[in-house]
Amino acid sequence: MVASGTSTATPLVAAHIPRDHPVVTRDYSLFTVAIHDMAERIGTWLDDQIDGATIFGPSRFGKSSAVDHWLQQLLSERHGGYVPLVVWSHTDSGGAYWPGRFYAYLLQASGHRLAQTRRNPLERQTMLIERWIELAAQGGGHFLVLVIDEAQGMTQREWLWLVELHSLLERERIRLCVFSIASLQFFDEPFSMALAGGAHVAARFMLAAAPFHGVRSVEELAYVMRGYDEGSEWPSGSGCSFTAGLAPRPWAGGFRMERQAGVLMQALTDLLPPRYAGPIDFPMKTVAQVCRHTLLRIASGTSVDEATSPEAWRAAVDDSGHRTLMALVSATAALRGHSPQGTHRA
Repeated sequence: MVASGTSTATPLVAAHIPRDHPVVTRDYSLFTVAIHDMAERIGTWLDDQIDGATIFGPSRFGKSSAVDHWLQQLLSERHGGYVPLVVWSHTDSGGAYWPGRFYAYLLQASGHRLAQTRRNPLERQTMLIERWIELAAQGGGHFLVLVIDEAQGMTQREWLWLVELHSLLERERIRLCVFSIASLQFFDEPFSMALAGGAHVAARFMLAAAPFHGVRSVEELAYVMRGYDEGSEWPSGSGCSFTAGLAPRPWAGGFRMERQAGVLMQALTDLLPPRYAGPIDFPMKTVAQVCRHTLLRIASGTSVDEATSPEAWRAAVDDSGHRTLMALVSATAALRGHSPQGTHRA
């Protein structure tokens, strides 16, 4: 695989690079300002004893990665102790219209060893309540956090079944806090999602909402890219960051991914679609894909000067699907007639 517009024939992943390296397998998550802000917002809602709220934003901005890799740790650190947390990634499935299947999904997300055994819906509901009481006890016995990823696909019936679970736990003096993570576009507000469950669902679970942002400045981008230089390690316990391990000679010569933030930010901005009408707010999907491509090129033998030239960054961004993804953001903003400060107009 070669970046367009370059003359090198070097493969992206050379033979000497371990195939199980996280950068090769893409099995890693970089910490971002947006992840910090998300955890702080949810932590504040927990402090205020809000029963439910929504984090929303465009697809591919890093919401699922934040939930899967960082939320448990950040909430527990902020809380000063273990926070009992269940993460359920909702899937659109016809079976979810049946209460038994709905409870089975939640049992599986809650780590119940009998989640898939044959039971009638009432038995599964009882098993789920018992499991949640058990999990709540691990955090002091007073509350449990349920995070529903891809919550925009929840049906009215599912919301109503969740209201029933909330009421059953209230009888046990346990507070169920439901936080919905929804893939909605910029400037969308999750009212339509709330209305899918009815006003009483909205009143219980959706009285508050906050957007999930992407990378909005050179400073934020440098913070993200620093994760390759300092906030990562492989193999575990080696003390060797991704940059140092994959490109030891350039690293010894002073190369740092963080210092490339300015030229990458320029490429992301220059390659916005024509007449872009959205905010300067870039998805982590693009950032991670382009940074991975560049770091692996250097690791495979391409010179730092060639791999990090403005032309190389532009080629990598152009090949990442950046224009198409940002065109979707722009279309949503244009439909709402929103022209925010900082809007780029090509």
